Amino acid sequence: MSRKKLQLALDLLEIDRAIRIAEEAAGYIDLIEVGTPLVKSEGMAAVRALKKAFPDHGLVADMKTKDTGAIEVEMAAKSGADIVAILGGGC
Repeated sequence: MSRKKLQLALDLLEIDRAIRIAEEAAGYIDLIEVGTPLVKSEGMAAVRALKKAFPDHGLVADMKTKDTGAIEVEMAAKSGADIVAILGGGC
């Protein structure tokens, strides 16, 4: 049986605060989520900063995009995201 992964969602506005919180939780989590508010506030700089600070953790970029998914997934992946969350829906 595989072990469940614990994800820390950083739904904040500032990179520095997000890094401080992730530092406190790093020993207890597997994945770090760059939450939508942080992506909107700080952009891909937040993804790059968190990947640099925590290279051994999986990094999730919660992009919440629907219309430009391919471009935003590529952008997040090039910035260090291991997983990218987007939206989908029926037509």
